[in-house]
Amino acid sequence: MTASTGNPTLTEVALFPLPQGALLPGELLPLHVFEPRYVAMLEELRRREPVLAVATLLSGSCSDEIGRPRLAPVAGLGRIVKDRRNADGTSDIVLHGLLRGEIVAELDGKPWRRAQLTLGDGLDLHPAELFRLRRELLAGLAERLRNTRLVRDGTRGFDPGALADRIATALDLSPAQRCEFMAAIAPAVRCRLLLELLRDRRHRQTLLELLPSLHNFSIALPD
Repeated sequence: MTASTGNPTLTEVALFPLPQGALLPGELLPLHVFEPRYVAMLEELRRREPVLAVATLLSGSCSDEIGRPRLAPVAGLGRIVKDRRNADGTSDIVLHGLLRGEIVAELDGKPWRRAQLTLGDGLDLHPAELFRLRRELLAGLAERLRNTRLVRDGTRGFDPGALADRIATALDLSPAQRCEFMAAIAPAVRCRLLLELLRDRRHRQTLLELLPSLHNFSIALPD
């Protein structure tokens, strides 16, 4: 796996397609690998760099010209952080989500699916736009939690998209909601989706439980 300079593009990354599959940055995703071609894929990754991308199989879509089911354009790049071979030849792995990436082109030549992936975190923003997005996200969180004493300092250097990801990975989202969040490369879209999700009382309660671990993102608990 190599990357170019500038906007990084991975010239080759293994794809692990899943129905309603999503791997959000920061998330830990356990997977059971049993299909022979993906067992072979794991064997190759063990000899190289243990990185692959979880791609979303589009339900109800037509296959491409060589019969592969179509994939959503955004995939989640992750690193294998746990890897257990089982006696029956299958494996249980855990992926740690790293970044989102857009599928540039699929590659042939292996039994499993591979692609070129352009990485992007959506932080290519003007400082004024980044300041506005920070303020809007923090103000929206304070409104959802009905707590105006939450810090709203948008000048602090946190990544609003990463904060939205951090919260989203802790929520009990449906597969469709996770896929929608996965597809949101732009931080503004992620922040909007998160604030919509937090209209649900269950999600707000989860956020309240999560707050003590979010100090690095400039959110403070009330006195």
